[in-house]
Amino acid sequence: RVTLEGEANDHVCKGISGGDVVVVPPTGARFEAESNAIVGNGALYGATGGRVLVRGIAGDRFAVRNSGARAVVEGAGLHACEYMTTGVVVILGSTSANVGAGMSGGTVYLPADQVAQLNSEYVTASEVGDDTELRGLVAAHAERTGSATALAMLADWSTACARMRRCSPRTTSTPS
Repeated sequence: RVTLEGEANDHVCKGISGGDVVVVPPTGARFEAESNAIVGNGALYGATGGRVLVRGIAGDRFAVRNSGARAVVEGAGLHACEYMTTGVVVILGSTSANVGAGMSGGTVYLPADQVAQLNSEYVTASEVGDDTELRGLVAAHAERTGSATALAMLADWSTACARMRRCSPRTTSTPS
């Protein structure tokens, strides 16, 4: 179990296979964590397990080739969750284009207003309903990071669920 109070450079948690990593802004920070980058590019690249909670925005290629880790982040740059095979990623805020390109497994949760950022060739979005997996990750994020976004979601969970989407790989039909 590691808590980093500060900022993380590129490739933080690359290849993580277990444990719990929390990244939060430094005490007394004068910026709003939920709208500022706090981890660099390539975070969680090739992760196979563990849980990562980031109170801030991740750079490009967040959770690329994720094959088992669970993560919550306030926002992400380009190509988030590219080539993901398993695992769960919750993006609470905005993201850039190409989310889920090449994704063959796992689940990405993101706000409904961010669905246009999905690579629709590979990923489809559906309504969440009262999802216990999502709630558990958001609750852990709120508890461990103090995220204002996560706390607001938990305070009005039914509205929060209505604003989120579960994104999964498209299934392809096989010819008969």
